[in-house]
Amino acid sequence: MPSALVLRAGVSFEDREFWNSSLLISEAVAALICSPIFGYLLDVSGTRQGPYLAGLILLFGSMIIFTASNSILWYTVARILQGGATAMVTVAGFAIVTDAVDKRHLGQMLGYIGTAMTLGFVSGPVLGGVVYSIGGFYAAFGMAFAIIALDLVLRLAVIEKKVAERWVSSPDNGVVSRRDHDHNHQSVLIALWAVIVSAIVASAFDATLTIFVETIFHWDVLGAGLIFIPGASVAILQPLFGYLTDRLGSRIIAFSSFVILSPTLVLLRFVEENTFQHKAILCVILATVGMCIDLGEPALLVELQKVLDDMEAEDPSVFGGQGAVGQAFGLQSMAHFGGFALGPMIGGFVSFHYGWDVMTLSLGLLSLVTAVPMMWLSGPIKDDQISETERDPLIN
Repeated sequence: MPSALVLRAGVSFEDREFWNSSLLISEAVAALICSPIFGYLLDVSGTRQGPYLAGLILLFGSMIIFTASNSILWYTVARILQGGATAMVTVAGFAIVTDAVDKRHLGQMLGYIGTAMTLGFVSGPVLGGVVYSIGGFYAAFGMAFAIIALDLVLRLAVIEKKVAERWVSSPDNGVVSRRDHDHNHQSVLIALWAVIVSAIVASAFDATLTIFVETIFHWDVLGAGLIFIPGASVAILQPLFGYLTDRLGSRIIAFSSFVILSPTLVLLRFVEENTFQHKAILCVILATVGMCIDLGEPALLVELQKVLDDMEAEDPSVFGGQGAVGQAFGLQSMAHFGGFALGPMIGGFVSFHYGWDVMTLSLGLLSLVTAVPMMWLSGPIKDDQISETERDPLIN
């Protein structure tokens, strides 16, 4: 996008960072607004497939505009549609998985989804940079349309739990953890704040990292895209991190992720020379940053689901009999994209006005402050918190 803004939209080279950040913000704000709305519609509609496919339609429309337009206005419209599409598929996708899996293994299953999402978000600049450098602008978007076609086939292949239950009956594997009402509200706020901070860190680098390596290492579009690989590669460990959450609880995993993240971000200030050693240091630090974000993500998602289980156990009619899985992930997505809207401001604008060192220091301090309330999240599920059905799978 930084290159397309200059070559196609007529943006001056010096302003490309500002407009690239602005486009990221517009996408994130659209997703932020749409997420809770889609979450509610998902719960009351009784089906996940419709919103899932609607997201694909929005995505297809946004890509057409991206391909054909050559102005800031239409790039902004495309980003807004893309934000709505992302919100739809994120909320619906998490809801489908949560409907289908045993709650004792929810962290690990969400880890697989987190791996896919992280690889998707981060491999975009890599694939875009490679294809753009080989075939140009239209080749990059041709690849995107091919991915959308594959996406359509896979979404149509999804069988929801309610449909599957027409042929297969399965026991209810809900978990009742019996936490008090006030603690539920506290956990929701803490988890959502942590989601916001994680997204701020990730999106701050989306807005600044390519510009940083172009300035320090004099890399072209291809090199600027490839620098995202170290942070993306550790996403394959998210299922392991989710497994650890299932065994150890959200508290220790989320706390550890932010404690490690804080000094790692501050260390980025030592990358300042165009040498092999500094390039290697940057790759190692980016991999560690990615690991910390991936470590905490399943824990925060599991925590929100535990709160829902507690509230429904206390009052089965609290969500009107429809459940609130979609609404929970709508809130999570709203926090996530809220952070993605703030990230380019903290990253792009602070880096532009005060420098890379100030930006990374501010992110490190924010992560350190966030680590403290993680100690109020839940611990591991104990035997007395598991339903009779889960203790004995032969029941029913």
